[in-house]
Formats: sequence, C-alpha cells, structure tokens
Amino acid sequence: MMTQVSAPVPTKDPLTTQDRQIIATIVNQSDYSKNCKPEDVVTIWINNDDIVWMKMTHGYARYHKEPFKRAVAEVKASLSAPVECNHKEDEELKQASEKIGLLGDCDWLSLSIQYYPDKII
Repeated sequence: MMTQVSAPVPTKDPLTTQDRQIIATIVNQSDYSKNCKPEDVVTIWINNDDIVWMKMTHGYARYHKEPFKRAVAEVKASLSAPVECNHKEDEELKQASEKIGLLGDCDWLSLSIQYYPDKII
C-alpha cells in the first residue's frame, strides 16, 4: 500500500513589519525586562478576559486590552508623524526649486540656498 505525504503549506504571517515595530516599542516602554526588537515578536492574541498576550522569542508579555489600544495609537502616531513631515517638506522643496529655477535632481540633504537681491547661490 502506498501513502501520499503532503508538505506543510506555508502560512502568511499576519503581522506586518510596522506591527512588529509598534509591539516592540510598547514592550520596551513597559517594565518588561528584555530589550525587544521587532524581529523578536512572534505573535499576538487576545484572551476572553481582554488580556493582550505577545509571544516573543525570549518570552511573553501581557497587557490589558484598553491600555494596549491606547499605546498602539500613540506609537503609531509617533512613527508616522516624521514620515508625513518629510513628505510635506519634500513637496515644499520641490515647489521652491521650481520657483527659483533649480532643475534636475537635488540632494536635499546637502542643499543650501542663499538669496540676494540680484542672485541666488
């Protein structure tokens, strides 16, 4: 009799890179004793008693659901604020470069402009 062996089907990881970054940040802001990196986060789940559990490669952390939700919102806002600010500044620099006649690609990190009544340096 011949049996068929099937390989396990790989599952999609439900946590995104940003999810892992948020969780690691929250864990590091708590009294949890380990320095948690995003790659240390294995999974997360909520029990019936509204306790959020996080499994990391070096142990577990737990939080009450409502404070955890607030912490996620705060960390998420702090992580996205610099990105939004950079996009806004990038647009402002592009508009300014068009007004003063800078053409082509600019290295925004080293761009320095001085305005004089008769010229721009």
